[in-house]
Order: sequence, then C-alpha cells, then structure tokens
Amino acid sequence: MNDATPAYEQLSCEIFLSTFCNLSCTYCIARDLEKMVMDVECGKSVVDMFISMSIGAKELEFIFTGGEPLLEFNTLRHLTTYADSNTRQLGMIPKFVLKTNGTILNEEITKFLKSFIFKVVISLDGLPENHNEFRKTISGEPTHGIITNNFEDLLCNGVDCVASLTVHPNQAKNIITNVKYLYNIGFRNIDVGPVYGTSEWSKCQILEFADSLKCCAELIRDINKNEHFEIGPINKNSEHVGDVLSDIWGCKAGETNLAFLPNGQISGCSALAMLIPEYPNLVIGDIHSGINENSLQELFSYSQAKIENRNACVNCDTSSNCSGGCVAINLSVNTNALAPPQFYCKTISLISDVWNIAWNNTNIKMINGKPIDL
Repeated sequence: MNDATPAYEQLSCEIFLSTFCNLSCTYCIARDLEKMVMDVECGKSVVDMFISMSIGAKELEFIFTGGEPLLEFNTLRHLTTYADSNTRQLGMIPKFVLKTNGTILNEEITKFLKSFIFKVVISLDGLPENHNEFRKTISGEPTHGIITNNFEDLLCNGVDCVASLTVHPNQAKNIITNVKYLYNIGFRNIDVGPVYGTSEWSKCQILEFADSLKCCAELIRDINKNEHFEIGPINKNSEHVGDVLSDIWGCKAGETNLAFLPNGQISGCSALAMLIPEYPNLVIGDIHSGINENSLQELFSYSQAKIENRNACVNCDTSSNCSGGCVAINLSVNTNALAPPQFYCKTISLISDVWNIAWNNTNIKMINGKPIDL
C-alpha cells in the first residue's frame, strides 16, 4: 500500500481501539502488547491516512479490534461516523467490521451496529464447557452465558454475525460438536482457527483437527441443501482450491491491509501487530511520519517471498493452493517468517479435498481456477 492509486478494488485497515481486555483468555496471542487506548484525534488521523492512501479503490473496510474494542465504544462511534462520511465523500464505499469477545452489549450499541451495517465477529468457542475452559473474565468467571445472550440480541436485531471459533489443541477432537452447537443457536457463518504461538500441537492433535475438517465439510454439504451455511477455512470462495495461488506467493500485509495500534504505530496486519513486543521490526511506520519504506520492504521480503525462498514449500504438493503460510503464525511458532508449522501445512493441504466434499454438489463451477456461482 502506497501513495499511488491502488490497483485493488478493496483495501482494509484494522484499528486497535484498545489493547485492554475485560477477559483473560489463556491462549491469547496479544497478551504481551503494551496497555494503551486510542483517543479520537489519533483515530481520525488513522482514518485520514488510510483514506488518503486508498484513493482509487472502490471499497474500504474498517475493522475495529483490540483488546476489546467495545471498551471504547464512544471512540468507535466517533470514528465510524467520521470514516463513513469521509469515505463516501470521495466516492468509495465504506464497510465496517467489529471483532469482539461478545461480553459487552446494550441497546445503544446494538442500534449503532445495525445502523452502520456492521459485520460483528464474535469470539465463541462452542459448547459452554469447551468455551469456558479458556475464555474467562480477569477474575476467572465463565463468559459463555453472557456472550450467547448478547448474540441472541444481535440476531433478533438483524445484525450480521460471524462466530470465531478458536481451537485449542486439547479441543481439536471436539470441533464438529462445537460447530454444530454454534449452528443450532443461530450462526450461519463460522470461522474455525487453531491456537498458535501460545500452545503446542502434537501429531495426534493435528490429525484430530484434520479429521474435523472433513466432518465440517460434510456438515456444510448437508445443511446447504436447505440454507446457506459456511465454515472457514472451507469457505465457498476459498482461494485454496483450483490452483488459484500457483503464481501468487505471500500475504497482502502492508499491500492491501494495514493495522494501526492505539499509539499510531502501523503494522502490516493485526496478527503481526500483536507480535511487536517480541519483533519490534514489524512496525512499518506511524501516523505522524508515515510509512517507512525500508521497513515496508523488509516486511515484503517475508510476506511476499517467492517459493524459491521458502525451503519448506519448494517440493510441497500443495504449493499451487497455498501462498507459503501466515507470516505471523510462522514467526510465533517457528521464529522464522518463511517456515510454516506442521498444523498449518496439514490444514491447507486438506482444503481442496474437503472443499469438494462441501461444495461439489452445489451449483458451482470453476473458471480460471476460481469457484463461481452459476
């Protein structure tokens, strides 16, 4: 991402409203971030900078995250209104996403989220006993009940919600049970992602995760006979099928996506920003001095490294459906930005096969390697 007119239709920024959180999840990757809060003026500078760098795009996505962003609801409200107005004035379409632990909600917040057509990503790990094992308040209290009650309020008010189901290695065998539970309480879009950086995955747990993906694919296939239902990473429009990535390596961190910390520091994405305490070189600029081109190019040397620079990928059979792994995951697990961990490689290698189970009997065909609706 630079000052030139972008070649992309959609660009995204992730805005950390706070690094404080009212929960103390045992597997949290962001727990070492310095505690800070974004003020409104800093937030406006973030919005201004992102918009000015994005002229020429059709759609700008503003993702509010943390910590827990709803701890700073007034700032969220101000920045959303500001971003909406300024984006539209320049002929671009704003889209808003809130990533929340789901414990903070009231009538005012719900009305606001609905009015700006937010997509709300709620961290909810399934059944009460499985969720509450890892997601507790700072004082150690369970959180499942309040989150599900709040989700029901959002659902009743027509707010688009996605469940973010984080899988601890100990819960790998319970994924399909937790997914079915989330479906039964009303979620129609669920993202399943493994814990990384704070827990070790055994070979047995990796296999359990892989087996669960097949079960999830079968569930998608069965439910979609009657209604639309998606489970990530087996999404209908997944890029990990049809050799879409055969000539594309690396992620879009710093290119189509930026993340802004509450103090105005900039990183390539929120996952990388969470690693700044250990890897300060992941800061690629700030709202006062702008993007540091040397730091950005250093990031690109990792995030956009070609297959010949990734020893683990050169002879991999899945390389045409993969782009070399997530830099943040690679760093947090292997301390090597170009070395993906085994659980990541195993997951990606299965997506093409399980995608066919999930979607091959639906009204989809492939054109130039990409899935499209007929």
